[in-house]
Amino acid sequence: MRPSETLSTRAIRLDDPAERARAVELLTVGLPDIPHFRWLMGDLMSAPLTRWLAEVTLSPARTDGVHGTFTEAGDLCAVVVWSAPDHTACAPDPDLVATGVELFGHDAGFVERHWQSQEPDVGTWSVPGALTVSVATVAPEYRRRGVLNVAVEPVIAESLRRNVPGVLRTGTRDLADTYVRLFAAVELGSYTLSDGSTVWVLEVPPGGGRSSP
Repeated sequence: MRPSETLSTRAIRLDDPAERARAVELLTVGLPDIPHFRWLMGDLMSAPLTRWLAEVTLSPARTDGVHGTFTEAGDLCAVVVWSAPDHTACAPDPDLVATGVELFGHDAGFVERHWQSQEPDVGTWSVPGALTVSVATVAPEYRRRGVLNVAVEPVIAESLRRNVPGVLRTGTRDLADTYVRLFAAVELGSYTLSDGSTVWVLEVPPGGGRSSP
């Protein structure tokens, strides 16, 4: 990517096999780099598991909540998965469900970590009606170039258009500070996972806006 190259962000066409395959590839590579995901998976972490989660998250039946950022040449370089109260839920593929049972088994540690990951959202940082970024990842060769901010911005713009909060989470202090600077996000707080890593929770409030870089 050239320094002056223009990036564009739009919905990823999950019904396009080639575009979806590239998105699955990016998510498969990016998920292990997310501290919260590494903690959640624990000893279960493996290439087949991350591939499975990417396949499930980017189901061809999904009709909303997946954006991608593209270079001028049309290369997909970032994927953002987000949720809104009015998004349509899609039924999971039965074959993928069966594969998931094999991958996860009945791992008690995973179940415990899963419930622990839900606790900070109960009451403390539950934001009714919010748009929430679930996963945001950038291809390794495009990182540290401002691509993630370009990828996330349309979700924030949509939250402002709807006049509802936009919620962001990150496992790095630097990225939390960047969200504050670029999107006028308010830091709601942070919580520490059992492995010692920290997750920061931020909100772009209704009526907020992008601050000057």
